[in-house]
Amino acid sequence: MTDPARGQFWNAQPTNQDNLRLLEEMRKMEEAKAAQEEKRLQRDLVKRGHAPDGATGPRQLLGRSLAGVKIRAIEWIWTGWIPKGYITLLAGETGAGKTTLLTDIAARITTGRPWPGEYDCSNNWRRPERVLWLGSEDGIEEMTIPRLMACGANLDNVVEVQGVMQDGKRNTFSMQDDLEAVSEWLTCAQVEGLPFAMLVIDPVTSYLPGQKLRKVDLNDAGQLRTVLEPWLRLAQAHNIAIVCVTHFAKDTARSMLHRVLGSAAFAQTCRSLCAVMERAATEDYEPGPFEKLLMQVKVNLPDHPGGAWKFCTERVTVGNDDRNGRPVVATRPDWDELDSGLKPTTVVGRSRGPKSQQEPQFAMWLKALFVAYPGKEWVPLNIVRDAAVPSLVSLSWWNKHSTDHIEKKNEGGNWLCRSKASAT
Repeated sequence: MTDPARGQFWNAQPTNQDNLRLLEEMRKMEEAKAAQEEKRLQRDLVKRGHAPDGATGPRQLLGRSLAGVKIRAIEWIWTGWIPKGYITLLAGETGAGKTTLLTDIAARITTGRPWPGEYDCSNNWRRPERVLWLGSEDGIEEMTIPRLMACGANLDNVVEVQGVMQDGKRNTFSMQDDLEAVSEWLTCAQVEGLPFAMLVIDPVTSYLPGQKLRKVDLNDAGQLRTVLEPWLRLAQAHNIAIVCVTHFAKDTARSMLHRVLGSAAFAQTCRSLCAVMERAATEDYEPGPFEKLLMQVKVNLPDHPGGAWKFCTERVTVGNDDRNGRPVVATRPDWDELDSGLKPTTVVGRSRGPKSQQEPQFAMWLKALFVAYPGKEWVPLNIVRDAAVPSLVSLSWWNKHSTDHIEKKNEGGNWLCRSKASAT
């Protein structure tokens, strides 16, 4: 068959040049396939916690005798809360006041002002130090700087990391790709006699992706350790406190330690895990809408604050917008006291979830129910359960929390219960 437009056979036999072109295309396809397989292999290695550089040579152990190692004391930014040379995780629900509290901490570092609870006199002031700030959730001009001003920070001692330059273009900062760049900054600052004391990463989840891991699985401990552990070594090498801000997961039924968003590798890599939360109501006290708590959830270091700080957030005017003359308002913490009775195992509220929300209602209902059984201390369990579920509480809530209010016993195969309140 011929092509009438060209007068040629379009099913003619391929020439040697055609064969060479076909072989070249096949070679390129095989190379692309091999490259894809290599990338897939590297991703699998990273997920299992191996080094991402693909080294295939023999591995040799490194070690040293501890007899010649000099001991060192732990240095603190804020004793019991933020250690130097380690990673601190600051967690809390959205709107809890994490960044507001963090700006007050930065302000005290940059000015040398005493920490909450310390006597505020000139003898207690420390040498001012610098803070490196990496934040993406709040606008610097509208939120971060006004908050720092409200807390009295020395803005000359706060340096913002705006991103990175690559091939003449501005790019997003990556904890995978830009560790060496940060290390160079910290080294230069030390040489110049203006070292940084704290690095803020707010929030840490925004800066995890990079060239090696385009998408970091927050539930994959191997991937998270690959990204986080080099930063722990950087903190130790430069004696700097790294504070990573993150959120609580929505599963409010779990303890605060296990509510940190993502894998347990977050909580395991840090040496100090602080939580910011709203104060919960008690039988004797109803907190205001701006009352908060700063609680030490986990600290793997000798010093422990032994309680939680109570504070309120207050609004103050810090200046005017030059563009329109409108006042600029920001929030700052007003510190109350360190309450030794507040601990992760005793504090309830939104941070602990359904139990605190339904417990008072269930307790009142149970008291009224047992009034209807005069002279009968023990009541068939199924009667109480069927009356409570699902009209008052869910079956899941009953299974988890009903034993906090009722005692149960089995007599001859029949389950009975009574109110703990009436039994005491």
